[in-house]
Amino acid sequence: MRKSLRVEIQPEGRVVNVLSGASLIEAVGVAGVILDTPCGGAGHCGKCRVQVMKNATEPTQAELDCLGQEEIDEGYRLACQTKVLDDLVVRSPYPARMFQQKILTGGVDREVRLDPNIRKMAVSVAQPSLEDQRSDFDRLVDALDDNVAGVWAELDIVRSLPGALRMGESVVTVALEGREIIGVDPGDTTDCLFGAAFDIGTTTVVGMLLDLTTGHQVAVAARTNPQVAFGDDVISRIQHANDAPDGRRQLQEAIIDCINEIIADLCGQAGISPDCVYEVTFGGNTTMNHLLLGIDPRSLGEMPFVAAIREAVNIKARDLGMNMRPGGNIHGVPNIAGFVGGDTVGMILAAGMLDDDRLLLAIDIGTNGEIVLGSKAGMVSCSTAAGPAFEGARIRFGMRASVGAIDKVVINSDVEVNVLGGVEPRGICGTGLIDAIAELLRCGIIEPTGRLQKADELPADVPDALRERLIEGETGTEFVLAWNGPDGKPIVLTQKDVREAQLGKGAISAGVATLLAELDATVDDLDAVLLAGAFGNFIRRSQAKRIGLLPDIPTEKIRFVGNAAGTGAKMVLAARHCRADTERISRECRYIELANRIDFQAAFAEAMMFPES
Repeated sequence: MRKSLRVEIQPEGRVVNVLSGASLIEAVGVAGVILDTPCGGAGHCGKCRVQVMKNATEPTQAELDCLGQEEIDEGYRLACQTKVLDDLVVRSPYPARMFQQKILTGGVDREVRLDPNIRKMAVSVAQPSLEDQRSDFDRLVDALDDNVAGVWAELDIVRSLPGALRMGESVVTVALEGREIIGVDPGDTTDCLFGAAFDIGTTTVVGMLLDLTTGHQVAVAARTNPQVAFGDDVISRIQHANDAPDGRRQLQEAIIDCINEIIADLCGQAGISPDCVYEVTFGGNTTMNHLLLGIDPRSLGEMPFVAAIREAVNIKARDLGMNMRPGGNIHGVPNIAGFVGGDTVGMILAAGMLDDDRLLLAIDIGTNGEIVLGSKAGMVSCSTAAGPAFEGARIRFGMRASVGAIDKVVINSDVEVNVLGGVEPRGICGTGLIDAIAELLRCGIIEPTGRLQKADELPADVPDALRERLIEGETGTEFVLAWNGPDGKPIVLTQKDVREAQLGKGAISAGVATLLAELDATVDDLDAVLLAGAFGNFIRRSQAKRIGLLPDIPTEKIRFVGNAAGTGAKMVLAARHCRADTERISRECRYIELANRIDFQAAFAEAMMFPES
């Protein structure tokens, strides 16, 4: 078995263990850092440069072509070209990271100008006197008159005004959302203006804190979505909201508590008060959107699966109980349809599809697979019930990509696995499942039908070590991936596991085929495939193509776009004009409901087979 090597990623200090010979970009990805690779990892663009602080390898020709000699001497390398052959310490500069600080400077083939929805200004307010009997609010409005006209404020702001004016010795800082005054502080606090962007997933919630005076991301935090206690998928949660006493309230309170916990974490990292957070933007699937806002989601679980609202929503923080500036704004990115939500809108925005001439296919693979096909000439979208197999559910030893998960499988004369955290294996995550099936297909142990063959049915050239791994379990033939599993029992891949993966990959593949047919296009017409989401960014593209999960196109055309939904939420937070873009995406991206499509059913039946080698 190949040696497991230690890779430390700075400045976070994260440590991962990978197999010798793994690519550095894969190791960095395992640590949760996604690098910008617009050339698809071909070594042409030079954007995934990192500094290897310890045990730098000899530069490849691609690195020599992209990097200057001074950079080479300082240990800079291209993560897509460098192999991990020894323990490494790597510094990953922020400019190399996918979408890190790109909201303001470059993004992917586009630029976004910093123009937040909330602005602050310090003004000097005339002191009252016997000669000047104007109210505090009138004097404040007069002080603002040169900058903004027609301002107004809710009663809560007026209540705070006398204290703020008299504590600030006539200088106060006014926070404005459009023409509404949403905050008045004594003194000059213009440097204290922050916002938080959230990607609210069915399983995880990610929050990112932005300094809205500079546009820089200053903190990030994530939590498991506590709604999982009420069901792993959206249908289970819709049922709980409808059937359980106070079910909708329970689900809403759970996600709001989670967001508040993340806000507190973000503010702690940045050393600021939650009162400095003036706006929150969020994107999530349509069900998550409805549950956060306390909207009855029952129509999403019944034919014809219609949302209560599509448009963007703006609501006061105090009305949702958010732990931030009470008068601050909560902005929900608009949805597209019942099963294609604001997270997909954010993905389209972040990927620049709205302004791209090329035919792009964007896929976010989860329990539901959201798929978008198109260009600036027009886009179509759909959602497929991919099932939870690739997230570790319904797989005998399935688990999420955490410590102890087999995330990579290589088969030659025997089986080699990589385990997250460098510990004894506890199970297998989605990327490991794809690897295992792809490798077993290559070896002829799994047939194109998905049937897991018995040892005595294998071709004569299959090594004995692999034959010994085919055992008879309680439900039939099983393949041992690791002998040293939990409690000394082997970790196996079962026939049922293979079938679950076939269902998931078949749904994704059939959804892609249906959208291509809708635009009268073929796989050969695709200019790029964009993989979004945490799982999508850890998929090994060649293996995903081997099992038919991704279209059979040149690997360099398949690009990782990281947490594009979260990036979309950040863009909306940083730039007001991006909100108009999301509304346009929401209106113009055509949704295709697959439930009653005969062509989808036919494509699904065909896609259940694995591709021939």
